[in-house]
Amino acid sequence: MDTIYTIGKIHSVTHADIQEIQNQITFPLPEDYTEFISKYGFGNINELLMIQQPDPDFVKVNFGDYMDFWDLQEQEIPSVLNSLTIASTIDGDVITVINNTDKPIVILPRHSEEPVRFRTFKQVIEYYNNTYKFNNDLYFDCYYNSESHYISFVKDGELKKKLFDDVHQIFLNTVSFDKIFNAETQPKYIIQKIGGWVYFDSIGKSAVRVKYQTQFKEEAQKIINICLA
Repeated sequence: MDTIYTIGKIHSVTHADIQEIQNQITFPLPEDYTEFISKYGFGNINELLMIQQPDPDFVKVNFGDYMDFWDLQEQEIPSVLNSLTIASTIDGDVITVINNTDKPIVILPRHSEEPVRFRTFKQVIEYYNNTYKFNNDLYFDCYYNSESHYISFVKDGELKKKLFDDVHQIFLNTVSFDKIFNAETQPKYIIQKIGGWVYFDSIGKSAVRVKYQTQFKEEAQKIINICLA
């Protein structure tokens, strides 16, 4: 987890905040999970794994009547119902912590009946890294002070692909960036001076998304204006 590239100003979770989370449950949090949020705070990894404020009621409220979605052993069901949900994925997986000293982290997949169990939070990250073939090219995008702007290239019901290409070239000619992910498909240009990135939908050529942190809004607006040209 030390190799994860970070985007923007990190807002770590304090020891007092972690204690408040711990007080919501009667079993211990995985040690490397608390280390992770102590270092990075809440955010997402590669816009896939969303690490959010833990919720002790999420599974119970959303799946209490539907636990037969997954092939859980009967004795497991109470533990999962009373678990602490710590993350989810863009595809609908739920990552939750249960009262189990051997494998306390359980993934309840959106598209499978088979739960996946892990001993550590690091193993969860490795699982998604391998499943989605990120090849360890991971980044952590902090939620702290996060704002976004969406620019559509559908004008009057027509997709303006040439305009998209022109704006993309203008951006490349005028804006410096620190790093790029998915350069050959859907490029995401990391710009640390705005605490975020600019994403070009180069396949559909339909939109540009700009994510930034509030404290850098003035600088971000300059880039948004370029993309609105």
